[in-house]
Amino acid sequence: MDGSRKWEFVADMTGNGHVTVSDFWLWVKWLYFWPGDGLIYLTMKYAPAVAAFLELTPSKYSGPLSLFISFGLWIVVLVLSVLTWQLMEKTGARAAAALLRPFRKREEAIDPTYRRSSRK
Repeated sequence: MDGSRKWEFVADMTGNGHVTVSDFWLWVKWLYFWPGDGLIYLTMKYAPAVAAFLELTPSKYSGPLSLFISFGLWIVVLVLSVLTWQLMEKTGARAAAALLRPFRKREEAIDPTYRRSSRK
């Protein structure tokens, strides 16, 4: 990917030769804007007519458009993560119940009114 955006993660984002507290904020910014910038890049690369109509250029990276796109995509990721977690939780509970089923005594097989008598 080209443009003015750093696409690979670099620990020293400020480029001063040291990893400092200033780099931490740039890590968060880099990660947050990554999906929006990626969508802008993909639009410019694979749909240049759409990019020209929307006036998309590399200068739009980390801008307001990328901010809103990234926000929406991170919300989608969050919702999909929650839904996946719930699905896995239900699947795990079903799997645990299925694994325990053979080891449980069947309640319907035991008649509570039946009394075994030693007299005949």
